Amino acid sequence: MSSSSHSAPLAQKPGDLEDKNLPYRKIVGVGLASVIVFALGILWSTSLLKLATREMQPAGPAPMPPGVNQYEVGIVNQRMFSLDQRAAQKRLQQMNRLSTYGWLDRQAGVVHIPIDVAMDMLVQEKKK
Repeated sequence: MSSSSHSAPLAQKPGDLEDKNLPYRKIVGVGLASVIVFALGILWSTSLLKLATREMQPAGPAPMPPGVNQYEVGIVNQRMFSLDQRAAQKRLQQMNRLSTYGWLDRQAGVVHIPIDVAMDMLVQEKKK
């Protein structure tokens, strides 16, 4: 390979840095000025927000709508899923119904029996 006109940069010694003459005071001053301008902008925007809120709601915040604490508004459930116990209660009722005896129609003499007993009866019927 031919040697190129570019040579590798010489390694600098640790104490031989070129940035010794940086204007640190100006850098810190610009940084502080930026933080102060940012803080003033936050204060100004907060005051504008409060002023606009007072203009739009002179009597204070609006009251809570009547449907907020209801269980269901229209067809929309309002409870969080983790707090809603209806499915677990329904499942418990269904399991209880499948494991007990009871009347479906007392006048017609129709009863419900536990599912295990019904399956055993069906197996016995098929064996005959």
